[in-house]
Amino acid sequence: MKKSLLFLSFFIFSAGLMAQCSDLFISEYVEGYASNKALEIYNPTGSAIQLSDYSLARFSNGSTSAGSAKIIQLPTQMLASYETFVVALDKRDTTLWNSQLDKPIWNGYILIDTLFDIVSGLPQIDSLTGEVLMGPQYLDGNALFGDEYNEKYDLECKGDAFLCPVYNDNNVMYFNGNDAIALIKGTTLAGDASNLIDVIGVIGEDPDKWTEPQPGWVDVNGGWLTYDKTLVRHANVAGGRKELSDVVFNSGGTFLGEEWDVFRKNDFSHLGIHRSVCATGTQYDLYSCSLGPLVSNYEINQIGFRMYPNPNGIGTLTIEAEEQIQIVEVYNVFGQRMSVTQIDGAEKVEINTNELIKGMYLVNLFFDG
Repeated sequence: MKKSLLFLSFFIFSAGLMAQCSDLFISEYVEGYASNKALEIYNPTGSAIQLSDYSLARFSNGSTSAGSAKIIQLPTQMLASYETFVVALDKRDTTLWNSQLDKPIWNGYILIDTLFDIVSGLPQIDSLTGEVLMGPQYLDGNALFGDEYNEKYDLECKGDAFLCPVYNDNNVMYFNGNDAIALIKGTTLAGDASNLIDVIGVIGEDPDKWTEPQPGWVDVNGGWLTYDKTLVRHANVAGGRKELSDVVFNSGGTFLGEEWDVFRKNDFSHLGIHRSVCATGTQYDLYSCSLGPLVSNYEINQIGFRMYPNPNGIGTLTIEAEEQIQIVEVYNVFGQRMSVTQIDGAEKVEINTNELIKGMYLVNLFFDG
């Protein structure tokens, strides 16, 4: 069984990357049960940024415009370098549970168990995965809460700000799978869309891909991306997705989730922290409201190595490791694999970098073991 080791390599010059790690972007998207909606904003720069200089916008059901009720300014707060800010739908009032739009977000005390069909009495099954569906429990239309806290079901604790409590006043955070979500500079969208910073989905497209009640964008294999899923931005993404040819339907835009990892519905475990190619110092994988930053179980940097010269401008990168290297992969910051080199087991290898343009790259090493 091969072990892999991922680390960063500044090939040639770092100037190309610095142009990318220059503005906020959306690092996580949560489209969960009822009011379990959240977005995580990440600061990839070396300086604090004022959040109120930015807004979130929702383009509903293929719309190309977002009126005043579908744009909301972020709070007046400085977001520190390499930190995240989690915005959640403000449905914390459990007394409003009976309204279709006002079911509260989960807070860790809500009782979660198997969901049953009200007609047949049988467990509800996910039509795509075949899994038994889990969800909040009711009695006479009211949510049931217990005394035992379960952080797994606590979205409220991850929120830094709670927005849009009243749908008719502002409904940006009531997004479903077929709504494009944008981060913009300022409080209104420019006519030429020049202040777009990042977009999830495609503006102007209503992705009616399914016969289910809520459609959404899908990946190349037809798997849901924006409906009933949590999306986490790849660590090697260094900036927002904002080119009109990528994010506007009439300009040829598509959304296949190439920059995102897809997790199950109501997975809140990644909110509150983000691994990034832009950051310096120690990085963590998960954030617990009770335990703080956590590292996952998988091995990271467990094998000693040297990589030189770095930064690199001579066309050859030398890698020395404590175990025999089998494969060397090189990726750009957009997640595209630029090269793969098969090695017949060696503790010292040289990789040709002459074909790489200026920028920052990630190297993935595979070892036997």
